[in-house]
Amino acid sequence: MTHNIFGALLSVNVGEAKPMTVQGETIITGFDKRPTDGAVRVEASGLVTDDHVDDADDLDRALLFYQRGYYDSWDSELGRRLPHGTFGENLTFEGPADDEVMLGDELRVGEALLRVTQPRIPCRKMAVRLGEEDFPTRYLRSGRVGFFCSVLEPGLVRPGDRIELVRRGEDDMSVADLARVLHLQRPDVEDLGRVLACSALPKALRTKAEKLLRRAQGGDAWSGDRALVVTARRQEAAEVVSFDLADPDGERLPDFQAGQFLTLSLEVPGTDKPVVRTYTLAGRSEDGRGYRIAVKREPAPAASPDVPAGVASGHLHAGVEEGAKLLARSPRGRFVVRPGDRPVVLVSAGIGITPMLAMLGQLAEPEGESGRPVVFVHGARSSRELAFGSYVRGLVASGERLRSHLMFSRPGAEDVLGRDFDEAGRLTPAALERILPSLEADYYLCGPADFMADMVTGLTGRGVPEDRVHFEFFGAARSLFGDADGGTGPVAVDAEGRPIVVAFARSGIAVEWRENTFSLLALAEQAGLRPEASCRTGLCGTCVSRIDDGEVEYAIDPMDGVQPGQVTVCCARPTTSVMIDL
Repeated sequence: MTHNIFGALLSVNVGEAKPMTVQGETIITGFDKRPTDGAVRVEASGLVTDDHVDDADDLDRALLFYQRGYYDSWDSELGRRLPHGTFGENLTFEGPADDEVMLGDELRVGEALLRVTQPRIPCRKMAVRLGEEDFPTRYLRSGRVGFFCSVLEPGLVRPGDRIELVRRGEDDMSVADLARVLHLQRPDVEDLGRVLACSALPKALRTKAEKLLRRAQGGDAWSGDRALVVTARRQEAAEVVSFDLADPDGERLPDFQAGQFLTLSLEVPGTDKPVVRTYTLAGRSEDGRGYRIAVKREPAPAASPDVPAGVASGHLHAGVEEGAKLLARSPRGRFVVRPGDRPVVLVSAGIGITPMLAMLGQLAEPEGESGRPVVFVHGARSSRELAFGSYVRGLVASGERLRSHLMFSRPGAEDVLGRDFDEAGRLTPAALERILPSLEADYYLCGPADFMADMVTGLTGRGVPEDRVHFEFFGAARSLFGDADGGTGPVAVDAEGRPIVVAFARSGIAVEWRENTFSLLALAEQAGLRPEASCRTGLCGTCVSRIDDGEVEYAIDPMDGVQPGQVTVCCARPTTSVMIDL
């Protein structure tokens, strides 16, 4: 770079929101961008004529830059000439590579003033646009990622505009270095410390870096099974028992996000192998050093004889006392409160109250989620079936911005209106609309499948956008937003002509594999499960799960390979019947 000349704008690219079939799922996206002539206005959210679907609410990713020099490299590697906008970028430019672009750089492009915020990480839509399933992996490994900018001053931009470096970022962290530390290499304490010292690091990346740092330091999780001792057992309701779990040596257990779950491997008498079940963390144990879970005794199921739902809960209720040791995997799960400014509504029924307790506790903290208003709404039959009712009432009484509403569908003779519950009747969407001051909120739902199906349908039917409704199942799972594309083709068979069946061990669900399904992740989501997943292209490792039985093949080779006994479900397909730890 000479003086303050950063580069030149070659192309301004915009896209129209339209359907795109990605891994068997039809989504609406503006990824397919094409060059446009003349001036285009830049506002805080990006180009005004661009359907900025995926990142519309993320002002740190308002505009995506990509270098022409990178196009030259891809043209050579792919043996074809790619038009500007192929990679979904808004602005194609002639200028420096990512290792010369610094976090926090301020750029003047035409009339607009922009700030560099982060590297671009590829998504699965790129594979569709390029016609190559493994392209996102190749893209990230190449180091030719480009970068996002936020908008400091709006204005017009047009092809041919000069790009000036107005102010160099102060953090001495290049876009290439940031991509390497956060997305390519194994977590490194020193490198992550450098990233977290950056004043211009966006909040979302800071959260990711903090999580990686905890992992690198060994304080975020543990590998495999770990023995925990039961330090307390309490009867919380007629069929609900809580267990406090602690490290046998007295160490404080790692932090977790409210809404995450603990996976237990239980040695149940009469079973051939450990019974694996997940239980949501209700919060910390009374001393603040351990965990607390709550377990409802489940009746014997009518189906799934190989993985009966009542075995684990029955064992915990009848056979586990204080002093017992249980094997647990580290907390995980993505059903957590997302950052935002809107009020939060926690809606649950039955044992679905468990994750809401942790979320309410988090949100009740003095600075919890920037002081967002919170409404806690729960439905139970009566006080006999209500777990943690006094805890909820005490917590809500501690803050002016907190409110609760308990509904009993069958109040007992001893239940007093105004003391034990707030309203008689079933918790329905109509009741929820009456309870809330406004439907303008973020919703977190947990409970039986029928309850949540009614709630999701009712809320979206009343105009609540789907992306504001978050849910987790207790009990049999199914899709709540309608069936995804795929899953309607013929049932696939193995080499011996037997139907391929995928068993999701933790959930007790068995599903036939159909030929037009893209991946095990897609099948799980069609069945209503919500596995952890992020990139969906084998890049990030978020979806890696244990495979207990069977064989798979890969539609896309995972970037970091696959360890024995594990499967990257976002890009794996079964070749025999399989059992997956989901």
